Amino acid sequence: MKPSPCGLSPEWLGTVRRLGLRLRELRKQAGLTQNELALRLGRTGPGGKSYVCRIERGDFPGLRLPVLMEFVYACGAGPEGIADVLYQYVRRLPPDEERVRKQVTEAAIGLPLMEQARVVWYDTFHKPKSGRRETPEQNRDRRVREAKGQARAIRWEGRLHRVWNDVLNELRLPGSAPLAIHLRAYAGKVFGALRRTRKTRPVWRAKAMARLDEWATEHGLPPEPFTRMKQAVTVLFAEMERKGELD
Repeated sequence: MKPSPCGLSPEWLGTVRRLGLRLRELRKQAGLTQNELALRLGRTGPGGKSYVCRIERGDFPGLRLPVLMEFVYACGAGPEGIADVLYQYVRRLPPDEERVRKQVTEAAIGLPLMEQARVVWYDTFHKPKSGRRETPEQNRDRRVREAKGQARAIRWEGRLHRVWNDVLNELRLPGSAPLAIHLRAYAGKVFGALRRTRKTRPVWRAKAMARLDEWATEHGLPPEPFTRMKQAVTVLFAEMERKGELD
C-alpha cells in the first residue's frame, strides 16, 4: 500500500487509531480525566486536554515510542497494556498476502456465511497436487483463480439443490429417501456432463448423455425419476448458459 500524505503507511495509521482507543481505556481504568492526565504529562497549558484527546482519537501522526510510553506510565500501567496492539502490527501479513486474502474474500461475497468460510478454508489449506514449482506471482494468481472457481461451484451447487428439491416435491419423495439421495448424485452427474461437453461437438454430448440414461438401470433403479431429473437439470443448464453464469 502507498503511504499516506503525512508519510505514514495505512497499516501504521490503523494501528495508531487502535492504540488511541487502548490508551483511552487505560486512562479510564486509572480513573483519570483528560485534564488530569494532561497535567501528569506536563501539559499545563490550555491545550493539554486537546493534546490527550488527539492521541486517544488516533489523530496524532507524531505518536512515537517516547510519547506512547509516557502516556502509559502516566496511567499507572505497564507496556503489557498495549503489547497486543503493537504485536498485531508487527505480525501483520505482507502486503501481497493481504491483497490475495482480500481478493479471496471478495470472490465469496454474496454467498451465505458458511459457504464464504468454505472458500476461505479451501484457500488456506488446499495445496496443488502437481509438483510444479510456482513463482510467488503465479501462486497468488492461482489462489485467486481457484477461490473464484470455488465460489462459482458453490453457487452452482445451490442452483442444483433447488432443482433437486423441486423434482422431489413433484415426485412426493422425502429428501432422506435412498432414491432421493441417488437422484441428487445423478443431478450432479448430469450437470457435470453438460459442462464438460459444453464446447465440444454435439455428438460427444449426445454420447455422454446417452451413457447417463443407462445409469439408473445399471443400479437397479426405476428410470422415470432420473429422466425427470435429467430434464430439469438440462433446462437449468441452458438457462445458466444463456445468462452467462457458466463463464
